[in-house]
Amino acid sequence: MRELALGARLTLAGGRAGLVRSTVTAFTIGLGVVVLLVAASLPAMHGDRQARGDGRVGTVGTGPALLVAEVPTAFRTQEFNGRLVEPAGPGAPLPPGLTRLPRPGEVFVSPALRDLLATTEGRRLVAPRIPGRVVGTIGDDGLLAPSELGYYAGARRLGAEARRVIRFGDRGGRRALPPILGLLTVLGLVAVLLPVAVLVGAAVRTGGEERDRRLAALRLVGASHAMTRRVAAGEALVAAGLGLVLGALLFLVVRANAGRLTLWELSVFPADVRPSLPLAVLVAAGVPAAAVLVSLLALRRVVAEPLGVVRRAEESRRRRLWWRLLLPAAGLLILATANADSGEVRVAAGTVALLIGVAALLPWVVERAVAGLGGGAVAWQLAVRRLQLDPGGPARTVSGVAVAVAGAIALQMVLTGVQEDFKAETREDPSRATVHAAFDDVPAAAAGERLAAAQGARTAVAIASYGPPGQPESAVHVAPCAALRELIRVSRCADGDVFRSPRARPSVAESWPGARTVRTRSDPLGRMPGGIFATPRAARGVELGNGSVDVWVRVNPEDPDAVEHVRNAAATISPQARVQQLRRTRTDAEFDLLRRALLAGAAIAIGLIGCSLLLTALDQLRERRRLLAVLVAFGTRTSTLAWSVLWQSAVPVALGLALAVSSGLALGAVLQRLLDTPVHVGWADVVGMAAVGAAVVLAVTAATLPLLWRTMRPEGLRWE
Repeated sequence: MRELALGARLTLAGGRAGLVRSTVTAFTIGLGVVVLLVAASLPAMHGDRQARGDGRVGTVGTGPALLVAEVPTAFRTQEFNGRLVEPAGPGAPLPPGLTRLPRPGEVFVSPALRDLLATTEGRRLVAPRIPGRVVGTIGDDGLLAPSELGYYAGARRLGAEARRVIRFGDRGGRRALPPILGLLTVLGLVAVLLPVAVLVGAAVRTGGEERDRRLAALRLVGASHAMTRRVAAGEALVAAGLGLVLGALLFLVVRANAGRLTLWELSVFPADVRPSLPLAVLVAAGVPAAAVLVSLLALRRVVAEPLGVVRRAEESRRRRLWWRLLLPAAGLLILATANADSGEVRVAAGTVALLIGVAALLPWVVERAVAGLGGGAVAWQLAVRRLQLDPGGPARTVSGVAVAVAGAIALQMVLTGVQEDFKAETREDPSRATVHAAFDDVPAAAAGERLAAAQGARTAVAIASYGPPGQPESAVHVAPCAALRELIRVSRCADGDVFRSPRARPSVAESWPGARTVRTRSDPLGRMPGGIFATPRAARGVELGNGSVDVWVRVNPEDPDAVEHVRNAAATISPQARVQQLRRTRTDAEFDLLRRALLAGAAIAIGLIGCSLLLTALDQLRERRRLLAVLVAFGTRTSTLAWSVLWQSAVPVALGLALAVSSGLALGAVLQRLLDTPVHVGWADVVGMAAVGAAVVLAVTAATLPLLWRTMRPEGLRWE
């Protein structure tokens, strides 16, 4: 304990250089702790979101009820639900998130919708479809996320399509994720968290040269080899402890501002970001333990003697390859013998082993690659010589990026491979219509004219349909000939004609003498119509009762807001208009949410990796400031040193990305086989991931240039 305490004292009393080094290490560890604590909060985030979703599910029954009519709509790519509510007598239940029911003409909106309506774009493209005056906001317990768009509007005389809700809150219990989604979640966590762990390990080894000199000084005053290692462990504990404290403080800052951050339309409430106690304890205990372990492993090749630091001879210092191949080989073996029913733990173990193997292989690859380099410009020679003297340092710096890129490529391949399983063919035909609007009890001709006049609309076809729902053989469709051709195949048609489908009910067909039998065609929604098809003159004077109106609208594809204008025009016809944009396929909501969450996690991890790399690079420049100042004093040009720093980063980055791409492709192929999906490589995604990794490292290198120029001043020659 005394020797651990001595290491802590040496760290804190080591002057400005020691404090700067400890601060850099602690800040890097703190960034990793933030990611780990956020990951430890995922169970609470998912559980709270599911509970709020269950809490607003209405149960239909008899008794005091609230009439609720859903009005689904969207703004650009973000879907949101409007709900029209009307109490059916006293004692109507209150939806979660509301303090009272809105009266007719009043609207309660979500905070995100309130903020959108306050913008110029929101007032122009969204406000016209909000049926009333905004009088309040929906509370957090009535929303899935802070970025959710939605509203509750008071209404009068809701029709038969409204549901009689007697209470809110689904009592069906928690729903488990499908096995494939659970597996994807585990793979995503591994791909996001493992690079962070690699960076934390690299951060502990920051300032290794200065640490070795301190250990040599301890040997000079009588310390043994074992004592120096315990002193080094004490230094690592200080950095890890400071990193834990700093990470916890940064986590509180992130948590407080979580509701303001939206990535890929994904956001969380601050109250949901709370780590699971067992996972938080694991982080608090695991980070210091990992720091000590990495510090001791770093000393295994160093012998601190009283007169200096001696590194092992060249033949024994050369890195061995055999054990570095064991990890990826074991990972591939585990995954190759697994299947979709093997469980997440086995798949995660194989993935972790392979990705850690990438980090372990990179130093060997860099060492072997730079050993034969030489010649060329002065900047190149300086960079190569530095890499030959310490190939492990640059490799450790790049290893986090390499692991992140390899995991991201594999994850993207898996997502691409399984996404077809979560896509459903809608049978919709966007080539025939862009938007479908459905109304109840409105004049069809007026609705078609109103939507056709919307900004960006090209054509609108309106068809009125009458008859019992779910019985197409008994339906009667009334529209002009041009509109009827969307439902039937007919070459000759004039106003006054009547047609019938071959499967029309005889009882209905008998009421329309002279109806010609024609073949039907599916409408743009993919529904196959039946019954009677009449032109307006033929239906004049016939008692048809209440019906529904379908309007098919084609818009100008060059107008990005055309669909929004059509939605607004439909809302002016009826607040209960149901408008949807036609798509050939629709993606499962849970899969889409998971995909966006994984993209957000990868973006956060890459951003933190960039910050950590920058801190590490700045610390390395600070360690070499005297050497750089000497080179300048001997006449080395500033541009030469700048290019040498760039080459020192570019060579390990190129090698690391080559290893990451090959490992990511192998991992992705094995995982696709495990999930019984065809092996498919999206080369655009692979190139994009590699480009992001290279851009991060090159941006970090560029950010270090101002400090590099400062170290080149004559003052850099001073030494105490």
